Amino acid sequence: MKKYIKTLLIINIIIFSSCSTDDFLKEIPKDIIAADNLYENYDGFQAGINGLYSYVLKERQGPGTTSNYVFNIPMIQGLDISWAPRWFDTGNSGYIELNTLTSEAAFLGDLWDWLYQVINAANTIIERAENENIDWQGTNTENEARENRVLAEARTIRAWAYRHLTNLWNDVPLTTKESKGSDIGMEWRPTPRREVEEQMETDWLFAMEHLPEAQEIPGRLSKAVPMHYLAELYLIWGNYSQAETMAKNLINNNNFSLITERYGVEQNQPGTPFTDMFIDGNVSRFQGNTEVLWSFQREYQVIGGEIKSNMRRMYNFPYNLKFKGVSLQITVDRGGRGLSRVSPTTWAIENFGDNDDRGGPFALRKYYIIQAGDRVDAGAGYAVGDTLWLDWSLGNMVKTNVGWPSITKFDYAIEQNLSGSASYKDEPYLRLGETYLLLAEAQIMQGKTTEAAETINVIRRRANAPEISPGEVTVDFLLDERARELLFEEHRRYVLVRLNKYVERVKAHNYMAAPYVSEQYHYLPVPQHVIDASPGYPQNPGY
Repeated sequence: MKKYIKTLLIINIIIFSSCSTDDFLKEIPKDIIAADNLYENYDGFQAGINGLYSYVLKERQGPGTTSNYVFNIPMIQGLDISWAPRWFDTGNSGYIELNTLTSEAAFLGDLWDWLYQVINAANTIIERAENENIDWQGTNTENEARENRVLAEARTIRAWAYRHLTNLWNDVPLTTKESKGSDIGMEWRPTPRREVEEQMETDWLFAMEHLPEAQEIPGRLSKAVPMHYLAELYLIWGNYSQAETMAKNLINNNNFSLITERYGVEQNQPGTPFTDMFIDGNVSRFQGNTEVLWSFQREYQVIGGEIKSNMRRMYNFPYNLKFKGVSLQITVDRGGRGLSRVSPTTWAIENFGDNDDRGGPFALRKYYIIQAGDRVDAGAGYAVGDTLWLDWSLGNMVKTNVGWPSITKFDYAIEQNLSGSASYKDEPYLRLGETYLLLAEAQIMQGKTTEAAETINVIRRRANAPEISPGEVTVDFLLDERARELLFEEHRRYVLVRLNKYVERVKAHNYMAAPYVSEQYHYLPVPQHVIDASPGYPQNPGY
């Protein structure tokens, strides 16, 4: 699937080689790969791009070798949809104890540093590609296309990283230059968010012109990705007509369509079209997934693919703890070894209608069938074949509750290593289903409730949910629908803040976070090491 060239080596090359001292840069032995001798030809740039993609994958992994945290937890945790039944301290669970959140939290510094490492890697590729002496290894026409393709991928990812930074911290430093030894210790200052977003728009518009119509290689970008993000950016700016046009252009692109019929490796087994998209072996376009706009490719024992994900570890049931006198064994069909660090709130679980496939048994686990091999305490009242119902009542949203439902989107386990903490499963990252919901938002903001109702109904029909009328279309209904369609896929914090619903929705739907939430938490505190390195750097309000 993914023939990334020496991926882990290239990560170090593109991120760190340009930060060397001047003395080191005076002479680069030809048997050592560094930026100055890597980016000499098209093959070298392809190796650098592959390394850049591998670093993007860390959003669903996290810093270092830990399997107990992922970088995207602050983007989805402690909101209307999510809480942490097992882990609550700020240092581990990543932004749940709002009243104790400070700039000293290590995970915030790791998150900030990772995003700027991605940006520097992209900047390095972009600057080096402007060298007129690059051998693009083709004809004149091919050379121009190859250069623009490399630039388009790097610029899309640079803007993607700034999307995270602006949504998490608001005003952030903007740099479009490769960091070298002479300036790596410079003092930074925040750039007004709108200026950063204008650079993002410029990058994505360029990428639209030079990326292929649809994904040609699993995991690589097509113009669908910048189109999707531009529609979102125009919503942030309040350019609702422009957002509507961009979303419609993507939806009407014949290369993509919603999955409405069963397909793939388990199409003859019980399941639904919606859940088929998340099954290992069904994620890529060549595997029949016409809805995926961008996928994260990993795969077990494939060169370049073994960059683990910890998403399943975060969201699945923790099998190593006892519930109602029953200890469940880890199996492939139960989705592997979980940690239950991020779980749906009671409201999110009950947000689905009775027949909605997105909240049905193939998408959301509310019970387990006890199997031979499960350990049942004497007197527990259970036997093999019985149903062990979990407990998602509001009163059970308390610390260390292990008997909580989990989603199946990130299930992963292999018989060779059932208790492994990492996942090597391919994962959808952006789907056309979300583009429909961006379109609906743009229509709602223009008062086009009839059109918005139909846009939402396209999504609901696929899930066997009843259709809605124009009179039911509101911003809150849209947020409810996004929670149903994109549970733990979307960066929920960004949407709630964009629609000015963060405090209201958290207070209404998250029993644990409600006492602490305030407007202050729209944005995270600037990591202390940033302020220490740049005296006078302003802290975000309230911290």
